[in-house]
Amino acid sequence: MSYRDLILARILTLGPVVLAFPVGTIAVFYLGFDRNRTADAIAWCYSLGLFSAFTTAFWPLAGLRGWSREDRAQSAVLLFLIVSYVTHLSWELGWLVVHERMAELKDVPWAYVWWAYIDGGDMRYADGPIELVTIEILSVINGLVGVTGLVVWFRTQGRDMRAVLLLMATAVVHIYSASFYFLTEVLAGLPNVDTSSFTDTWIKFGLANAPWLTMPWVVLWWGVRRLRGQTSD
Repeated sequence: MSYRDLILARILTLGPVVLAFPVGTIAVFYLGFDRNRTADAIAWCYSLGLFSAFTTAFWPLAGLRGWSREDRAQSAVLLFLIVSYVTHLSWELGWLVVHERMAELKDVPWAYVWWAYIDGGDMRYADGPIELVTIEILSVINGLVGVTGLVVWFRTQGRDMRAVLLLMATAVVHIYSASFYFLTEVLAGLPNVDTSSFTDTWIKFGLANAPWLTMPWVVLWWGVRRLRGQTSD
């Protein structure tokens, strides 16, 4: 069965997400575009791109006609986890390395990958409070555990249930860290988010982070189904 339509759908949805930050950096620092408007455009591209990509397995694509609900969920889960672990071990790990200097890096092109989110989205990433640093350290560790789980999964072609347990464990951490991230800001009254801006509040802070609060539940549902199927064989 050909999955070319699914691959194409994911290229078309994730491609703009990957290109958004370098293109935005060029636009701001070399073409003179307004940094806040550019950050808004990146946020829309990133948020809608991820949402679309994570749902591609459920699209009515010709190549997926024979897929069961579990097959579609598994495809979505693996994509979400891969994107998550890449994010943990790149954007978040990079922020941890330079966060103490982040305020002075505002006008440095290579730091715009973080400032595009900080501008209106969440000023905590400029200040680096200890609770945020703690969350990001946890996320990096979660990424390392998750990569281990994926390696085991692909090496055994999904037959080793230890891989499923590792991936489910990272989903639990995603739920915890995302909930903590949202609640500590929301309960404080969103002091670090520009609430006068729809994009800053609902897209940068809200939708851009929402997959890490919602998709882990799909991971857990899928994992339980896999474990039950294994024990019944």
